[in-house]
Amino acid sequence: MQDNAPIHVSRSSRAWFMRHNIRLLEWPANSPDLNPMENLWGILVRRVYAENKQYQSVRELKQAIVQAWHEIDQEIIDNLILSMDNRIFQVIQRNGGPIDY
Repeated sequence: MQDNAPIHVSRSSRAWFMRHNIRLLEWPANSPDLNPMENLWGILVRRVYAENKQYQSVRELKQAIVQAWHEIDQEIIDNLILSMDNRIFQVIQRNGGPIDY
């Protein structure tokens, strides 16, 4: 999955995917609601900054990010992946309009 950002559609990026036999889905630009990674980033941010937590150093922030990442349950990731069928269905139903994710 790519979001059509210029770096993702560069000739070198496309060549890398071809060399590694990775098939990409056609993807509309500016569609973060289709990208389950956006949901995962949101979960991560909420955990890192829970209770308005502030960090005194970049090192402390990095440690919090790594810890929060490791604490994300695999079931959450699996559910995000499994939501793709429904996300795509909603996009089709709404003629490319925004969806509920």
